[in-house]
Amino acid sequence: MLKNELLKKDNHIVRILAGNGDEVLYIPCLGVKGFMPKWCRISEFENYISCTEGELLELHGMKIVPEEKMESRERNTARQRYTIIAPVLGCLEDEKIRAQMIENTAKEHGITKQTVRNYLKMYLTYNSISALVRKHRTTKEKPMTEDEKNIRWAVNKYVYSRKKNSLNTAYKLMLKEKYTNAEGVLEEEYPSFNQFRYWYSKNKKHMSYYISREGKTGFMRNHRVLVGDNVQAFAAAPGVGMADSTIVDLYIVSDDRTKVVGRPVMTALLDGYSYLCLGYSLGWEGGEYSLQSLMINVVTNKKEHCHKFGIEITEEEWPCGLPGCIVTDRGSDYAGNTYGQIAELGVKIINLEAYRADAKGVVEKFFDIIQNFFKPYLKGAGVVAEEYLKRGSYFGDYKEKSCLTLKEFETILLRCIIHYNSKHIIKNFPFTEEMLELNVKPYSNCIWKYGIENLRGCNVLQDVTKEQIILTLLPRTDGSFSRFGLKVNGLRYFTEGFFERCLKGGKVTVAYDRTDVSCVWMYEGGEYTRFDLIESRYQNKDLEAVLDMKEKQKGIIEKEQCHSIQSEIDLVSHIQTIKHNAVTETSPDVKNIRETREEERKRRHINFAKEAGLHDN
Repeated sequence: MLKNELLKKDNHIVRILAGNGDEVLYIPCLGVKGFMPKWCRISEFENYISCTEGELLELHGMKIVPEEKMESRERNTARQRYTIIAPVLGCLEDEKIRAQMIENTAKEHGITKQTVRNYLKMYLTYNSISALVRKHRTTKEKPMTEDEKNIRWAVNKYVYSRKKNSLNTAYKLMLKEKYTNAEGVLEEEYPSFNQFRYWYSKNKKHMSYYISREGKTGFMRNHRVLVGDNVQAFAAAPGVGMADSTIVDLYIVSDDRTKVVGRPVMTALLDGYSYLCLGYSLGWEGGEYSLQSLMINVVTNKKEHCHKFGIEITEEEWPCGLPGCIVTDRGSDYAGNTYGQIAELGVKIINLEAYRADAKGVVEKFFDIIQNFFKPYLKGAGVVAEEYLKRGSYFGDYKEKSCLTLKEFETILLRCIIHYNSKHIIKNFPFTEEMLELNVKPYSNCIWKYGIENLRGCNVLQDVTKEQIILTLLPRTDGSFSRFGLKVNGLRYFTEGFFERCLKGGKVTVAYDRTDVSCVWMYEGGEYTRFDLIESRYQNKDLEAVLDMKEKQKGIIEKEQCHSIQSEIDLVSHIQTIKHNAVTETSPDVKNIRETREEERKRRHINFAKEAGLHDN
């Protein structure tokens, strides 16, 4: 028999604690109460069979919680009680010494000997420290009545449903389905609406309610519990950027003001600590293009950028720097591999779970603030506002009132961002004592400056160039070397110094520009090497145009394939006919081939000048 082995016979379960020759020390676990460990002969357990810990717990109706999953108070209690019985465990086999040790332990801890025995028996019975706390008994649920089963069925089918039925409607549908006879007449006995409502209230699961009626998307967006510091949890110092995009609430016209183009896409990157707008992009394209434009703007000197729009600022009004960490949602713009490549510059990318706008509320709020700066003053100029959509509103035809071009609106947007960064008061910023002593002004650019100069953990990459950003965010694909050059997207490229690599062959990662296939950049070892296009007919064309040319060429070839094959068949026929007519029964003379060749040359030689009459007078 093994130590701690459980044995069962009928209604008796025992645990083997130790062995000595043909005797064993055991403790009754089930069927006999009050016994302490005792010795007996092994032969007394001949008819016993092995038993599992699970069977013991099931027969006792017990549930032992693992120590690591216990609450701290229960864990401490269990360990204290184990400390009490620990000296006794060392002398279990000798009953006299064990009894004396129990008496000494009881006096030492100021408890009764029976309490020590109870702790000891509980520990030995279940062989677990967790058994020394209060019993976790499994309670058997009271069987549900037929009415309760019907109510549960109705709630699951009619209340927890996308149809969003009321309790009253679900109750009546239940009566119709469960409490009417074949003729549709209501039975004499049926549960009242109060009973229905009481059961529903008692058993309602709010998460199940919201998810079943609005779906997981609706729950995450509108009902999920919001706790924590949100932005502060991510950004304790400058260097944590938060990016997002939105559709501007303004219709834009073409440069000649003859057509309404639509509403542009604005993408922005804000510093989570200081709320500073680090960069923006504005245009008609989203996705990879808008992100590339955004990141280029982030590292661009804002003083020079604003000068292009006739706006003069100081570098302190709009500082720039690439954050070392960027927080985004799981939108399609940020899900691709292209955006993730920015990590090669040392930037850490954090993707939030869906519908966690609260975790990057800085950029969400930025869009509201910026648009509220210009919307009141552009009414009647293409602004989309809620009051304009009302019937009978004077500005109901706001699209027709559009008058701003994209460049004009971008100039307005720049003015708004400059005001936001340097003069918009951040009222709820958590100022520290040091910031108050230094009299830091409540503007984003001032808070940014303080964080850069004073806070540890600031992670801003200042030395990233525009060229690095562009190359890093270009899409990539596999290219292959061969004796024909570097082949990428079906086109051939080459640069000096790669003859040996072309002969050797192999694959390599290549960055390319979809708008111009004139060159590509091999990415290897963190370095970019430019390769120029070999096939000049595709020079300065975009990839789509090149693929279209190749597709048209392929179509022409396929179209003429049948004619070419037919011509080859006809050619074979002509050749075989001529060969057949040329075959004779006798073999030609093979001697004096050189003399024969000279005679044949003279016979077939033609004087083209004489034949053309150039020698005639």
